[in-house]
Amino acid sequence: MNFRKALIIFIILQSTCLTGCWSSKEINTLAIVVATGIDKTEKGYLISEQVINPKVIAAKKATNETPVVLYTAEGRDLDSAIRSITAKSPRAIYNSHLRMVILGNKVAEDGIKDILDYFARNHEYRTDFYFAVAKNRTAKEILSVLTPIESIPGIYMYNSLKLSSREWAPTKAVRIIELVNSIISDGKNPVITGIEISEGETLAKSMENLKQSGEIKKIAYSGLGVFEKDKLIGWLNEDESKGYNYIVGNVKGSVGYSYYGDKVKITGEVINAKTNVKVSLVNDKPVINVKINVKQNIGAVEGEFDVSKEENQNILNKIGEERIKLICEKAVNKAQNELKSDIFGFGEAVHRKNPKLWAKIKGDWSTEFTHVPVNIMVNLKTNQLGQITKSFFIKEK
Repeated sequence: MNFRKALIIFIILQSTCLTGCWSSKEINTLAIVVATGIDKTEKGYLISEQVINPKVIAAKKATNETPVVLYTAEGRDLDSAIRSITAKSPRAIYNSHLRMVILGNKVAEDGIKDILDYFARNHEYRTDFYFAVAKNRTAKEILSVLTPIESIPGIYMYNSLKLSSREWAPTKAVRIIELVNSIISDGKNPVITGIEISEGETLAKSMENLKQSGEIKKIAYSGLGVFEKDKLIGWLNEDESKGYNYIVGNVKGSVGYSYYGDKVKITGEVINAKTNVKVSLVNDKPVINVKINVKQNIGAVEGEFDVSKEENQNILNKIGEERIKLICEKAVNKAQNELKSDIFGFGEAVHRKNPKLWAKIKGDWSTEFTHVPVNIMVNLKTNQLGQITKSFFIKEK
């Protein structure tokens, strides 16, 4: 009898463990969204959803059909616009595999608080997708472009941004949590990487266009969009974007070019960079001190310059330090004098250093920030000179 009771209890308990898939959906009933574009219209929002075309992905033979389908819909708010896409799609819209959100230039300028609230609140979305701003374009235009190598543009954009943020300093991969934290912070404003359509004769909207690899327009990341709270107010160019990433400690790897005289160009491959930001007080006013330690390998030397000589290695380090310091100063000058936006988090550093002082100045920090002295010191060391230390073409004297 006891055994029978125990068996019944065991079966009941096991049945509760089998309800975990109650909300599961068969993959062949879903329209999987990999990228979402958001544009502003007179009626509200224009939503563009880039959906995987399962027929093409599963096909064993080449086809002229595109690997993605772009659905668009307009609505007074995001929710109504996205839901109305279901009237155009033969499958249920599935957003849990979203990789990219592209913000149209006008949307970003008008403010993105409501957009972030929607994505953070909606249970259908995870938080591991990236944001980008369509630079002087609509999000729909960006998502209309097909991409080479990676057949699904949304995944191409995601992988490209993820890789370039590690290997190429002018970009930054930003997720929703970091974006929200920067907006609600009193001492830091956000940046989002820009994306644009490059020069070319033909827009790659079909598989036939895509085969013309030398002529088609392509999408590429370009610079960082600077925000004041949730509104886009301007852009950093490539050098300024690099300088920003050095200051905030985002550089994991990059390439930089330095010149010695008129005939020598040296390519340095940054393999490590660490930044330390400290605040000192002078007459009860904050002064920002940024120290950047960089390690590099020599990637290329153009011109007659013997890097095997110790005195020349010192020259290498010095001109590299000057180059990094210059682009950092460009970023600070742009942020302080033109954009007037603390994207570096200097306000947060002041808060950590002296909470009482911060309490006095945080209400007017956007103005205070423009006058704060920023001292930048760079210490660069060359780790390796390359496979060869001396060029074959330098003759002994």
